[in-house]
Amino acid sequence: MKLDTKVKKVGVVPLIHHYMKEMGLHDIFDRYIPNTNKAELKPAQVLCTMITNIMVETKPLYKIEEWATDYTDGKAEEQLLAKKYNDDRCARMSDLLYNADRHSIITEAVASAIRVYSIETNAVHNDSTSITFCGAYEEQSLGAVQLEHGHNKDYRPDLKQIVFGLNITEDGHIPIGYHLYDGSTADITTHQTNWNSLRKFIAEEEFIYIADCKLHSHDNLHHIHSHGGTFITLVPKNIKEVKPTVIGTTFA
Repeated sequence: MKLDTKVKKVGVVPLIHHYMKEMGLHDIFDRYIPNTNKAELKPAQVLCTMITNIMVETKPLYKIEEWATDYTDGKAEEQLLAKKYNDDRCARMSDLLYNADRHSIITEAVASAIRVYSIETNAVHNDSTSITFCGAYEEQSLGAVQLEHGHNKDYRPDLKQIVFGLNITEDGHIPIGYHLYDGSTADITTHQTNWNSLRKFIAEEEFIYIADCKLHSHDNLHHIHSHGGTFITLVPKNIKEVKPTVIGTTFA
């Protein structure tokens, strides 16, 4: 008897799909980006596959089709026909995601993860970085985050950037929120807005907000303290209170 044998990679893909199912990620996408055009593949299915790709190998859109030929989803291979995940379809789904209520999608996904996995939110770490872009970008949408010159952490002050801030829980280091800022934004100015958003999301002030020395300013610390918050931060070395005292000797 001749056996028709197919060899596929499995890797972590079934695990990713398991966690997506537990969080209800497919259903969240389906609510906010419904399949109104009765497409063969729902936007939710394509977006979940794109997320899986990012988590496994991070291929560009035109490479996802090639990537998908090496993998099976562990349960229903016929749903993962590689040719259906071409760059045109993935790009259309990305456009739909951009035009959807992304804030609510992320909020629901994070709230689901906290609920399903009992993640504690009593301590939250924040940090920011710059994301560098090449090109002029002379005609940017006025309502979008602006690519501008700023303090570039890739050491490329000649290139434009945006500032990306991320919050993660102390428990499990789970991302629970982010902010994008114009490229010229100074890190020190981002903390009050970010803390306010966390307080609204967590629905209380009694969490410890942990950040680097960019949090250390009178306005930032007073804002958090005056609203009943708690923080941990580094004190910059150039602050008077932490400078070493030099005792000199005067000679006649």
